[in-house]
Amino acid sequence: RFGTWNVGTLTGRSLEVVEELQRRMVDVAALQEIRWKGEGTRFVGAKGGRYKLWWKGDDGTGGVGVMVREELVEKVLEVRRRSNGVIVVVMLRLEKQTMIIFSAYVPQTGKSEEIKNDFWTAFSDTISTIPKSETILIGGDLNAHVEEKTDGFDNVHGGFGYGERNED
Repeated sequence: RFGTWNVGTLTGRSLEVVEELQRRMVDVAALQEIRWKGEGTRFVGAKGGRYKLWWKGDDGTGGVGVMVREELVEKVLEVRRRSNGVIVVVMLRLEKQTMIIFSAYVPQTGKSEEIKNDFWTAFSDTISTIPKSETILIGGDLNAHVEEKTDGFDNVHGGFGYGERNED
């Protein structure tokens, strides 16, 4: 099972997050807005029910991570920490097939165009290197407003948005 969660912060809450992932039987979770500085790897939780966390953050305001249930850690082949808003975990799925897991945290609307463009550049550069034969899972907080129109994305967007807003 795969899940995604904007946790608001992992500081003082990492065990709570692990308990919730266990309760919901989530094997791999993409986490956003973890608010940790730097980057690293650590196990979280009690032995026998732990998750391994890989994270990347810059200034402690955003940051992303991926948690993988301990029993599946041996299937992790590579971790790419692209930016404060993009981390990618490559896992072995079946035999020689791999699964590419993204955790993405798009800068909020109030952020500068430069910050937003930096995110989208890192994201698209990373996606463009992945062969079409690979399975890609993207979990994230896209900080966007979804409208009703599918605009050619019928296989992705179910048409359940807010529609156009009338400011009159």
